[in-house]
Amino acid sequence: MEAIKSALESMGYDYAVAIATKAEIENGAACGQLAIICEC
Repeated sequence: MEAIKSALESMGYDYAVAIATKAEIENGAACGQLAIICEC
């Protein structure tokens, strides 16, 4: 996740990353689960 975060930041993006399993994607069931990563 750190690599994704760093890449998006370096390109100037504000971002959020949705995480889905392969089975969810294949079944069209990835329904908005969101991983919120914060630096506290």
